[in-house]
Order: sequence, then C-alpha cells, then structure tokens
Amino acid sequence: MKTRIISGLVASVILFLVMQLPPYIVGVAVFAVSMVALYEFYQCVRKVNFNPIRSIGFSTCTVFFMYLITRAYVDEVKGTFLKDLYHTVFRQDFVYLFVYLVIVWLLLQLVFKPRQFALKDVAVTLLGMAYIPFLLSFIFMVRLMENGYELSWLLIIGTFSTDIFAYFIGKFFGKKKLLPEISPNKTVAGCIGGIAGSIVCTALFGVIYINGYSGLHLNILHYLIMGILCGTVSQLGDWAASAIKRNVGIKDFGHIMPGHGGLLDRIDSLIFVAPIVYFYIRFVII
Repeated sequence: MKTRIISGLVASVILFLVMQLPPYIVGVAVFAVSMVALYEFYQCVRKVNFNPIRSIGFSTCTVFFMYLITRAYVDEVKGTFLKDLYHTVFRQDFVYLFVYLVIVWLLLQLVFKPRQFALKDVAVTLLGMAYIPFLLSFIFMVRLMENGYELSWLLIIGTFSTDIFAYFIGKFFGKKKLLPEISPNKTVAGCIGGIAGSIVCTALFGVIYINGYSGLHLNILHYLIMGILCGTVSQLGDWAASAIKRNVGIKDFGHIMPGHGGLLDRIDSLIFVAPIVYFYIRFVII
C-alpha cells in the first residue's frame, strides 16, 4: 500500500506540472503516454499468440498525433510556407489516403508474410490503435477547448475520484461481488461508491473552482451529470481492461508504476472517460 501511495503521488505531481504547460505540450505528453500504453497492450496480447504488427501501430499513432497537434496550431504559425505545407500534407484527401494506405499495408502483411502474420494479428493491431491513441487523444481535444484547462481537470478528477472511492468503499464495505468472472475484487458497493464519489468531487470542483475562478459559469446540473458519466464510464473502462487482462492471463499490463502495474493500468478508465466528456461538452454545453 505504501509503495502504491508514493507512486501515485509522484504520478500526480508529474501530471500537475504537465497540465501547467501550454496545450501543445499536453498533446506531446498524451502522444508519449499513448505510445507507452500501446506498447504495453501489444506486449500483453503477444502472450496469447497474437503477433500485432507493431511498426504499423506505432507509425500510425505518430502520424495521427502529428496531425492533431499541427492542426490545432496551424493558425498561429507565422509565415505562409508552413501553413501551405500543413494544408498540403494534412488536407482531407491526404488524410483519407493515409487511412487507405494503412489498411492496405496491414492486409498485405497477410499476402507477403503469411507465415508471420494472420488475420487475428491484423485485427488486434487495429484494436490497439483504436483503443489507445484514438480514445486517449480526446484528452488533448478537451484541453484545446475554451476553458480547456479547467475542463481537463474536471474529467481527470471525475475519473480518479471514481477509482479512489470505488477502491476504498469496496475494500471496507464491499461484500457482494459484481463481476467475479472478470475481476474478483469488484463489488457492488465499490461500484456505487465510485459513482457517488465522482458526483461529489466533480460537483465540488465545478462549483467552487470552475464557476468561482475560471470565468466559466455552468449550471450545477451539468457537473452532476458529468459526475455520473465519469463515475459510470470510468468503471466500464476499468472492466474492459480487466477483461483484456483476464483473456491473456496477466495481472498487470506492465511494471512502470510500482504498486500500480503498467501505465495502461492507470489510464484504462481515463481512456473511456475523455471521449464521453468531450462529446457531452460539444453536444450539450456548447
């Protein structure tokens, strides 16, 4: 427990420092996290005889984040040459062309390397790219919004408060198992406590900090709804990751964070939460 707490505190300090930096640095940090988490995912599925085409997964992740970051800042670039270069390289037709080439590149592995790669390997390569870089990129997308700094903290607080409350309430009050086939430690009490904790923390952060200091004034109902969304969806992300680990027969995705496991073990909830918060803000609030 001591190791887990110390490791969590160190990670929290790093997260806080990164969040103080300009949004494009946050984008670079999300890219780095995506690469590490994608590596952990590909390594874990290799334990059950999947052979993901990692070169394609990593290169696609790199180009995807280059596109997101440059698109966000192209209007701030001085000089027409760089703007023209961006609009040439990342124009819509070229984005579609890139997607086409990635799909063809993947499928041609079955043609030219049939002894090395099978259809399941192509499928798990695509799953890794969609599951981690794509879903995680919504953290950066939220950060780019107006008042993105505060909204980013909102989804982070909603996610991690769910984990903390679910863990401790489940530990001390949990009796009835929730998903014993997937994760024996998950309890009904922990699930309810996680959602309740997210609602309370999200609402308090929203009313006290965002409404009080940021200049953004939202109805408390929005904070309550986002608390419910974070509390529910973050646990779905955790369960999905647990199901993956159960299928490959491992306890953790890695060992990069002592007491917590791999980086993917720490962000599995955040991966699911970031998109739902982004879409709620875009479709309901804005």
